[in-house]
Amino acid sequence: MKLFLTGVKREWQRILQQPTYWSALFILPLISFVAVIAVISTPHVNDVAMDVIDLDRSPASRDLIFNIDASSSVNIESISADELSALNRVKTHKSFGYLLIPKDFERALATGETVEVKAFVNQQSFMLGNILSSQVLGNLIRSSLQESTVQLMTGGQMQEQAFANVYPVSPVRSILGNSYLNYQTFLLAALLPHLWHVIVVMVTAIALGKEFKDGTIGQWYTSHNQRLSLALTSKLVIPAVILGLWIAVVDVFIFFQSNIGPYGSLHSLIIASWTTQFSYHCAGLLIVALTNNYRLSLSMAAFYTTPAFAFIGVTFPTFNMNWFSQLWQSFLPITVLIQVQNEILHWQKGLLDVWPELSLVAIYALIFGTLGLVILRPKILNQEKWFKH
Repeated sequence: MKLFLTGVKREWQRILQQPTYWSALFILPLISFVAVIAVISTPHVNDVAMDVIDLDRSPASRDLIFNIDASSSVNIESISADELSALNRVKTHKSFGYLLIPKDFERALATGETVEVKAFVNQQSFMLGNILSSQVLGNLIRSSLQESTVQLMTGGQMQEQAFANVYPVSPVRSILGNSYLNYQTFLLAALLPHLWHVIVVMVTAIALGKEFKDGTIGQWYTSHNQRLSLALTSKLVIPAVILGLWIAVVDVFIFFQSNIGPYGSLHSLIIASWTTQFSYHCAGLLIVALTNNYRLSLSMAAFYTTPAFAFIGVTFPTFNMNWFSQLWQSFLPITVLIQVQNEILHWQKGLLDVWPELSLVAIYALIFGTLGLVILRPKILNQEKWFKH
């Protein structure tokens, strides 16, 4: 116990003496959190620009345009009869799509004929494209049902009877996971843990790699009676606690920001994050053991962790990835954490439900940690490996 406490004290002094070290532990997480929250400060998408080409110019087409424009998420920017100008506005990002209302739109609705209304959406902005598509489809359905109801009433049916014939089943629209297309649900819950896992590996590389750079790796090892597991525990306990508290704060923020309610399991989310953190400490250990070079280990840590955001299913679906992307994804514990986090936040699953997925993260930690210990041990006392930058 005395050796452990001595090692912890030594590490705390090293943290205070190294600006890179203490800023990565205290300043960088704070800046990341504040910056991401500031950038994504608006939770819902509002006033997505859309154009309309109205070839019918009828009360029914004007009613459709009014209903779409009245929604909080879509703003009709331009109404014209020129499709080419509308397409150019989409290409120049002055709007994100346009609706083409054909001639005889009102007559087709009134007579019950099939009417084709085209909506062109720029899916480069995937989220905004979904919003436009949803608003157009919903309002078209309401317009069609409204016209059908009017026709039945003019045919002699009472209003209640007409509604009963048009609405035999009351539709309920339910979206799994993110019912309000919320930026914060899409991005904060993925982006903040992504930044955090990069910091975890970088801090581990700084803590161990700096020992090689300063030539103190042997002294650090022998001061713990050459017990590598004890030396590593005393070295990483402070960074682990600080970064563990940081991700716990992030999890609490995400949990309450997403309005999960009483059925979500906050403690399961935090435990999943801590398990993932341990695996990334082991990954950082393996990187330093392989390189025994301070700068090279930082470069490898960045190379390994920073591309992960492209492979965790936020920017594009994981099942559409090519084999190389899926191979890279398979070595990233953060992908498992994002999957587990989604199950906990949106499917109300608990720790026992997600443990099969988390066990894969534990396997990562076992493999990374074991290899790191085996490779690092013979390099520690080899002075040719010291003073590597």
